[in-house]
Amino acid sequence: MIQFQETVIQSHIQSDGYKTHYRLWGQPKGDDVIILLHGGISHSAWQAPLGEGVNSRSQISFIAVDRRGSGLNSVNRGHLPSKEREIEDMVSFIRSFESSYTRIHLAGWCFGAQVAAIVASVLEKEGILSSFLMIAPGFAFQERYGDVLRLTKHAMFEVVKAFDLDPEPTHAFMPVPLQPTDFTDRADWHEFVSNDELRLWKVTESTYKVWSELADWSHLALSEIEKLPMLVVFGNKERLVDNEAVKQLVQERVKSPVIQMEMLETGHAVQFDEPEKLAELITSFIANVR
Repeated sequence: MIQFQETVIQSHIQSDGYKTHYRLWGQPKGDDVIILLHGGISHSAWQAPLGEGVNSRSQISFIAVDRRGSGLNSVNRGHLPSKEREIEDMVSFIRSFESSYTRIHLAGWCFGAQVAAIVASVLEKEGILSSFLMIAPGFAFQERYGDVLRLTKHAMFEVVKAFDLDPEPTHAFMPVPLQPTDFTDRADWHEFVSNDELRLWKVTESTYKVWSELADWSHLALSEIEKLPMLVVFGNKERLVDNEAVKQLVQERVKSPVIQMEMLETGHAVQFDEPEKLAELITSFIANVR
C-alpha cells in the first residue's frame, strides 16, 4: 500500500473568494521553492513522492497546488468556469509567494505543464520566476488517447442532445477516459489511483471546453518564453503523451537559451515510477541555474 509522509496543507484565497488548497514540503520561507501544477484528473497528493524526494535531498521547498475544482478544493469539483479564471488563479497563487522565497521555480506535470506554460509566459515578464520545469508535458497526445477522448466527448454531447438534457453548468457528468494503467505499470500505484477519492473521473461540459482552450493557448505561450532556463523530463514508457512531438514543439517554439531534456525509464507518472531520479534531476538543474 502506498503511504506518504505527513505534510502541511494550507490555502490561498482567490480574488473571487475561492479557497485554493496546497501541500507544502519543506520550509514556508527560504531561498528556493518549486511550485508544481498537477494534471487533469489528479491533484496535489499525486506529487507527494516528488515532494518527499526533493525535501530529503535539498533545502528546496516544494509546493503542489490543487487547481480549481480538484483535490482538496471542495467547491464545484470537476468544474472550470473559464480559461481566464484558471490562469488568474495560478498567477495570483504564485505571486503570493514572492515575498517568502528568493527564487520561484514553476513546474507542471501532464496537463499541468500546459497551464504552467501559460502562467510562465505571464510571470516571466514580471521577473518572478527563476526557471520552468515540465514533466511528461501533455502538449501532444498519442493517437490512441486522442481518439478515445474525442469519442467520449462526442458520445456525451449526443446523449445530452438526444434526451434534451439541461445539466447544471457546475454538475460534473462527463467521464474522462483515463485508467490507472495509463499512468504506470506498478500494481501498487494502480491500487492507489483506483481508490483515490479525490481524483476526477467526471467533469463538467465547461471543463472540457476550457481544457481545449487552454491547450491551444499553451502552444502560443511556449513561443513567449524567452529567458527562463527550462528542464523537460519524459518517460520512455508513455501511453498518453507523444514525446517526439512535444520535443519538436519545444525546440521550435521556446526561445530560452537553456533547454535541458531528459528521458527516464518510466511511464507517464514519472513521479510514481522514479521519484528519486526525478528529484535528483530537478534539484541538480535548479542548483545550476541559480
